[in-house]
Amino acid sequence: MRFVLSAAVLLAAGLAQPQDSGTVLTVSEIQDPHLMRRPAVVEGRSWLGLRVLEDGSRLEQVEVRWLASVEFEDSLFRLSVEPQAPAFIVADVQQLSESPTTTLSHYEQSLTAGSPLTFSLGALAYSVELSGSAPMMCDATVTVSDGTVSQDLYFPDTEPVSCDEPHFSIQWVGDLDGDGKLDLLATFSPKYSYYPRRLFLSTAAQDGELVGLVAVFDGSAA
Repeated sequence: MRFVLSAAVLLAAGLAQPQDSGTVLTVSEIQDPHLMRRPAVVEGRSWLGLRVLEDGSRLEQVEVRWLASVEFEDSLFRLSVEPQAPAFIVADVQQLSESPTTTLSHYEQSLTAGSPLTFSLGALAYSVELSGSAPMMCDATVTVSDGTVSQDLYFPDTEPVSCDEPHFSIQWVGDLDGDGKLDLLATFSPKYSYYPRRLFLSTAAQDGELVGLVAVFDGSAA
């Protein structure tokens, strides 16, 4: 089965780099064809895909390559991901390898102020909460907590994009690196057309943190 990808800009200028120079692409990017602007996003890299089945989930090696095509008289490039349909793909993250994983959620969930998302992993309980008081949530903060430690994952001016109909969502939650603690893939954006993907792993957390940033993908429709 083959999928397609929008090849948007990999990293926007001025953004903090992840602890690894990793890249993560969600199913949304995989399914959208666009002009290929950054071939290095794919070429020469080893990719893992997260496959989610009824009996569990697993990170597996996948083959990722560009396929040229013409649509509506435009030259586009489609991304082929084989052999299995992934929930997302990730490259160049040293904490990850082919292995079973724990998936708590792999459907996009929007964050709403005052209504935190909660997740249980073994004996641990986590919440991801959006807070802010401005009419358009331009002062928004996103926080992850385990009831003892709280960590801001997003706060105003995190991204180099002006605030215009911001949106905040979680694409995947579970244990990806096998340490029994929460990992998550999220999109926290101040602009309606900007979709900065961020993969956070617990094994990359620094002192006083729950998770650390290990992979990104920044794309914009405008």
